[in-house]
Amino acid sequence: MHVPSEMLAGSLCPVTAAVAVVGVGAATLALLRERTSAPRAGRVALVCAAVFGLQMLNYPIFGGVSGHLIAGVFASALLGVPAGVLAMGLVLTLQTLLFADGGLAMLGANVVNMALLGAGAGGLLRLALMRRGVSESWATCLAAAASVQLAALALGLQLAIGSSAPALAIGQLLAVHAVLALVEGVATAALVGLCASTADGARDRRGYVSLAGLVLVCLAAAPFASAFPDAFEWTMARFDLLPGAPNFARAPFTDYSVGGIANETASAFAAGVVGVVAVMTASFALARPFARRSRA
Repeated sequence: MHVPSEMLAGSLCPVTAAVAVVGVGAATLALLRERTSAPRAGRVALVCAAVFGLQMLNYPIFGGVSGHLIAGVFASALLGVPAGVLAMGLVLTLQTLLFADGGLAMLGANVVNMALLGAGAGGLLRLALMRRGVSESWATCLAAAASVQLAALALGLQLAIGSSAPALAIGQLLAVHAVLALVEGVATAALVGLCASTADGARDRRGYVSLAGLVLVCLAAAPFASAFPDAFEWTMARFDLLPGAPNFARAPFTDYSVGGIANETASAFAAGVVGVVAVMTASFALARPFARRSRA
């Protein structure tokens, strides 16, 4: 679902960037107000690494189409909604800068779709369902599925306003993402259940081990992920709408590969390791001030 360079009109990009900045700023302020519940920096780092790893795992759907988890509700369930939004925003930013995954000018749209709606709106929906008596697992499943459709709807609206995509292409995009939403819901409920011991703030070793194990599994599986285009790329390609411009020419590990490593499997694994280390380092550094403040 990462929007590539020049996919949207230049006039729309400042708008999505402004919305993204306001949303991330609101999440930051909300986290600052949570004096006693800011997640620990180590947990933030592991969850961010897990989100990065899960997004590397493209799985085949049908007819040469693949998809991957957004993991926004996963992040919000384990970190809280404000921290989940910030975690997603950080992962999306590093994906663009390091791996050219999404256009630099499109980063605002990607943050709106996957961080503000995926983690933010999805996370709030999960909490609302739980307050109404829905079990945690069902609330997580339903919210995660809804978050994918919310993100797809936002992307469809952006395409309708800022591109030449016809209504048929947007409709097909939403239909394909309905399938991905089902997978997202089931997988997120299972993964949150696996790592649930970190969701209540307890320093439980089992939760940390579960998250670390998930990251390692993602790294090991990433080189064998589906090479089929994801649902967004596939739909846009069918209507000859994919732009040819590079996403971010200065990204050192374009397409999740490391230069100088001829073996594709080894290159993809090395890129995954680089990404996990970068995400964990950056997220740990950014989370420490919040964690210290909550303990003060």
